[in-house]
Amino acid sequence: MVVCIHIPFPGSVGNYITALSRIAVPIFFMITGYFYSDVVKKGRTAGQIKKLFILMVEANLIYFVWKWLYTAVLSDVSFLSSTFTVKNMLKFLFLNDSPLSGHLWYLGAILYSLIIVFIANNLKLGKILYWLTPVLLLMDLVFGKYSLVLFNREFPYILVRNFLFVGIPYFCIGRMIREGLGQKIKKNTAALLIFIFSMTTCIERFILVSTDMNPTRDHYISTTFLAIVVFLFILKCDSGKEHVNLDKLQAREDWLTDLLAIIGWKYSTWLYILHPIFITCIGTVMSKIGLQGVYKYMGPVVIYVVTIVFLLIVDRVKKTVLRRS
Repeated sequence: MVVCIHIPFPGSVGNYITALSRIAVPIFFMITGYFYSDVVKKGRTAGQIKKLFILMVEANLIYFVWKWLYTAVLSDVSFLSSTFTVKNMLKFLFLNDSPLSGHLWYLGAILYSLIIVFIANNLKLGKILYWLTPVLLLMDLVFGKYSLVLFNREFPYILVRNFLFVGIPYFCIGRMIREGLGQKIKKNTAALLIFIFSMTTCIERFILVSTDMNPTRDHYISTTFLAIVVFLFILKCDSGKEHVNLDKLQAREDWLTDLLAIIGWKYSTWLYILHPIFITCIGTVMSKIGLQGVYKYMGPVVIYVVTIVFLLIVDRVKKTVLRRS
C-alpha cells in the first residue's frame, strides 16, 4: 500500500487505489501500539526507543548520501545549502518532516510517539492519551482533508502529518485493540465493514474532487474506520503459529501466508525506507529505454518485488559473511 502511494497506478482507478492505500501508515502505528504491552512487560521500552532512534539516523544517513550523489550528478543546486536550512531543520525537529526524503517522517513520528507514551506512562497519565485520540484525529481532518470545506483554504499538510495528529492517536488505537476494542467483531462482520468503509472512502474522494474541495492531505473520515476494521480482520485470520522460517516454508496451502508474514516481520521496515530509491532508479531506466508507457501500469508491483528481492539478497549475503567469519 505504501508503494502504491508513492508510485500510484495510473488513471482514475489508480487514484482510488491510492485513496484506499492511505490506511497503510495508520496501521503501522497501530501495530506498534498493539504490541507495546509486550515491550513494557519485557522491560524493553527504553531499548525500543533507542532502536528507533538508531534506525531513524541510519535511514537519514542513507538518504543524505543518496540525495548528495543524485544532486551532484543531475543538478547544479548546492545540496547542503538547499537542504539544511533553518526552516527545514525546524520542520524536521517539530513536525517530523525530513529534508532528505519526505517519507522518513514516519520514523521521526513513531520515535516521538514512543517517547511521549513512555513519559506519560511514567507519570501515570497514559490514559489521557486515549481520551485525546478522537480529538487529535478530528484535528487531522479539520486542518487536513476537510480544510477547504471548513475554511476555504488549505494548510501545509505537514502540520497534521506528524507524531501528534497521526502517530499518537493510531498508536493508542492499537493499544486499545489489544485491550479489547472491537475484538468481539466476527471475521465476516469485519469483512463486510471493510467493504463498506472502502466504498465510503471512494465516495468521500469522489465528492471532494467533484466539488474541487480535495486538499493534498490524504486521510479521509473513512480512513480511520477502514484501518481499524482491516486490523481486526487480520487478527481474526491469525493462524496461531508463533513463528515461520523463510528457509523452511511449509509445503501446504498457507505457504503464501507464511511468506507474507516473514516479509511483514523481517523486511517491511527497510522496504518502507528503501523503496523510493528504487522508484527513482527504475523510473529513470524505463524512461531511457522507452518503456515508461508499460511501466506505469505495473510500477507498484515492480518496485515492491525488486525491493524485496534486494533485501533478500542483502540478508543472504549477511548470513553468509557471518557464517564464514
